[in-house]
Amino acid sequence: MEWQAEEGRRRLRDPPGWTPPWRAVLLAASILSSSFLLAQGQLSTTTFYNISISRNPPETLEGQTVNLTLEYPTTNFALCNWYREIDTKEHLIVTLYLPPLAGNTTGPFYTGREVGGFGCSLLIKKLRLDDTGTYVVTMNGPSVDGKGDIKIQVLEAINHISVRDPGKIVENSTTYLNCTASGFNVSYYWLKGNQRLQAGGHIFLSTNGQNLILSRTRRQDSGLYTCCGINSFSNNSANYKLNVFYGPDAPVISPSGQFYAEGSNLTLSCQADSNPPAEYTWSFKNSRHSGGIYQLFRLSSANNGTYTCEASNNETKLSQSKVQPICVLENLSEPILSPSESYVAEKKRFTLNCSTINSSTVTVTWSKDSKPFPTNVKFDHENRTLTLLEFQQPDAGTYTCTAQNPFSKATSNPSTLTLAYGPKSVQLNQSGTIEQPLGSELVLLCSAESVPPAKFEWFFNNTVKNGMENTLNVPLKDWEDEGNYTCRATNPFTKHTTSAAVYVKLTDESSIQSRMSPAAIAGTTIGTVAGVVLCVIVVYFLCTKATCWKKEQHASNGNIPSAPGHNQATDTKSKPGEEDIQYSTLAFNTKNTSQPLSKSPRPLDSGIIYSEIKKK
Repeated sequence: MEWQAEEGRRRLRDPPGWTPPWRAVLLAASILSSSFLLAQGQLSTTTFYNISISRNPPETLEGQTVNLTLEYPTTNFALCNWYREIDTKEHLIVTLYLPPLAGNTTGPFYTGREVGGFGCSLLIKKLRLDDTGTYVVTMNGPSVDGKGDIKIQVLEAINHISVRDPGKIVENSTTYLNCTASGFNVSYYWLKGNQRLQAGGHIFLSTNGQNLILSRTRRQDSGLYTCCGINSFSNNSANYKLNVFYGPDAPVISPSGQFYAEGSNLTLSCQADSNPPAEYTWSFKNSRHSGGIYQLFRLSSANNGTYTCEASNNETKLSQSKVQPICVLENLSEPILSPSESYVAEKKRFTLNCSTINSSTVTVTWSKDSKPFPTNVKFDHENRTLTLLEFQQPDAGTYTCTAQNPFSKATSNPSTLTLAYGPKSVQLNQSGTIEQPLGSELVLLCSAESVPPAKFEWFFNNTVKNGMENTLNVPLKDWEDEGNYTCRATNPFTKHTTSAAVYVKLTDESSIQSRMSPAAIAGTTIGTVAGVVLCVIVVYFLCTKATCWKKEQHASNGNIPSAPGHNQATDTKSKPGEEDIQYSTLAFNTKNTSQPLSKSPRPLDSGIIYSEIKKK
């Protein structure tokens, strides 16, 4: 008995968890057996207790640790046994010895994660799903037995969450996203980016949120989707990048202009919204070019035409094309404006022509110096003809036309239009009747207002007279130079004419009249007349007696009057046996009786007196 007591004290000194050798186990069993026999001899019954078991934490989670502790009213228990499901030795996990004994022995269900603790508690680490089940504990001691059990369900945390690949997604098709996860009582929700998705529109969610359905999938639906799994004690998530194939949309060609300058370079770019990016093919006439960029160098008329860009998508099997016309414009040369200058008659219709390239791409505009542009105009032939309907003075000026296309501009030669008018205000440097001495020189100057300048002609008594343009120089040598001198002005453009005239009266330069007073001239005239009358009386008297009888005979021969302006004598021969009789005709000017003789005697203005002189 002393040996048994010593062996018990040695066991108390051993550290916890120490497993005694088999001889010690047999010794302990014999001691317990003898004790139980003594107790049975002393006591006739064994007390049985229901052992209460609690767990901490209350929820047993996969991967975590749970501690099973016992609640019992007595400390007489010497050992306890933990079992799985049923308390048989085949299901034993571990046997724990209570003080004063110590140590443990393991059974078939021991996994190495179970650790005995104070008061026969059992700590299970790194819980696994297969740890779920009923745990049974039995306790034994002198005259006491106890038993208890507890059910443990290891709750699975959410693991292995994933989104199933729906395959190729094309715009306007239906997309199914399915999320799966392992775990206890998992519920789901979805995020796109950081925004939680709600059912509505083309978005549908299953009851537990596990399935996301996109009806008529849009290209904007592309993006990162997150499936979130959650239960009362864990959560997990998985991402899926949704790639929606779409397009191509209608291609866009840039630059979009149609007209380009000759000799320039052009780079055409074709782009279409598409996923995946579209493949491009250019077509021009019979040539094809791959790629979104088409370059043209030193443009010429050979590049005129229609360029087609076709965009295609290998995933959607769709394609679209765009057509771009190109027109190469030559650099404009200076237009020709005709006529370059002209006179225009007032209120006449006049047309200017601007000659330039006959192309719809060329626009023609007109300008007129700094004055307001005429309003009474008409444009024809795509503005290449300007017609002034009724030409007026404000329409006169310098006109130009400008040809322009989108890349060049040229201005024509100027055309100057002048209003033609006149002649008017024709006048001579002398007017009315002018006196000019015989033998002097007549100088006449003629002027007129006229555009263009007038041409001048000279006339003398309606007979053309040679002159030097607007000047007439006439030597007045003869009395016949007296008369009307006329200047006629003619506008060479309008052919209008206007005249002005003067009357030139010639005078004798040595005339007494030019030196005598009016009273002397009157006296001289009277005396001259009286002398002539006296001479006539004397002659008449002498001839009356001798020749009166022949007067009628001679009168029958006729009297020949002198030419006007001259003194003239007519002689007649007498017949045989008759006396010669001469008649004299005397002409005189009562206004100028003292005029001297000249080279060309001035014609007389007086009447004619006949006288007969008889010679014997």
